[in-house]
Amino acid sequence: MDPIQPPPPAWQMKVFRFFMMLGWVLILIAFLVGVFVLAPTASSYLGDNAKAARDAAEAGSALLGQLGALSTIPRWLEPLIFLGVASFMIGIALEFSSIPALLKNRGQVTKACFPLIVKVSK
Repeated sequence: MDPIQPPPPAWQMKVFRFFMMLGWVLILIAFLVGVFVLAPTASSYLGDNAKAARDAAEAGSALLGQLGALSTIPRWLEPLIFLGVASFMIGIALEFSSIPALLKNRGQVTKACFPLIVKVSK
């Protein structure tokens, strides 16, 4: 009878943690930027100033700077969130792709042990 060897560790099992953590980190960064940058900027832009003051803002004023931040930051946050979700999904796919190799090894172990199990139970 051939000795049963444990399966070699799949490369996917080594790499999937990196992709999953990268996804969480990117999503967390986007969330923190939204909470600590966008929310206070939106609050001060929309809450402290009347619409007439916002519409009458002159070039170079702080109001237009806040409006610029409110319109540009989401443009790079959305791709960052998308990249985070994609990275997380790649990590899950890599983890799932290691299952067939593990099942193949379980089949070999069962095939090798089955005659011994039947012999002991008789």
